[in-house]
Amino acid sequence: MGNIFRNGQTIYLEKIGSTNTYISKIAHSLPEGSVVWTINQTNGRGQAENKWESEPNKNLTFSLVLNPQFLQASQQFYMSKVIALGITDFISLHTDNVSIKWPNDIFVGDKKIAGILIENAIERTYIKQTISGIGINLNQTKFSSNAPNPTSLALLTGQKYDIESSLFLLIDLIEYRYSLLKNSELKTIDTNFNEILYRNNQLFTYVANGKAFEGTILGVEPTGELIIKDKSGKIHKFLHKEVEFTI
Repeated sequence: MGNIFRNGQTIYLEKIGSTNTYISKIAHSLPEGSVVWTINQTNGRGQAENKWESEPNKNLTFSLVLNPQFLQASQQFYMSKVIALGITDFISLHTDNVSIKWPNDIFVGDKKIAGILIENAIERTYIKQTISGIGINLNQTKFSSNAPNPTSLALLTGQKYDIESSLFLLIDLIEYRYSLLKNSELKTIDTNFNEILYRNNQLFTYVANGKAFEGTILGVEPTGELIIKDKSGKIHKFLHKEVEFTI
């Protein structure tokens, strides 16, 4: 699928608190496409103050370093898009009904199977470096945290998945999606992302500013805002945490 990451290093750690925290300390010395992965992440980080639960030896938890210095800071949500699309490509090889729940969770049906934490370093008006922390539930079948709706490939298919080979396949798929971005194929990325957006073009109830309203997700702006049309036809655009999905 290309050789963008041909010089990338793969660093395996048997146990680590957070792959994102670890890789951020050495990212300046790593070539693009380098990966830090572990089978036992004890303090995985999600968005804001959220934690990512992962049973040891069961799941795919890693961080990837990219250097999209061609990408303007105002376009940084494209990094979320290409990472999410690479993950949905991987999960779709094994099961159906995969979608991206804005801004960066991966769902199968109404259950969460993967999460992404994107951390961008900005230099002037461009992105200097992106660290993507990725967690995918492969073989875990019991979840002890208060996460409301987790699932895994094992729960969905009844099969067991090899963690290391899954990692390298996923990196190939992300590399392909990233190559589209490097080639400025933004329309293709936008179309593919919006096509598999969770609850896209369906009427659901959302909450914004403490008030519930019914609306239809139309897509996501290049800058990352979620676009929802309410029942009166008015268009609303929301940044992360400004709108809440209801079950």
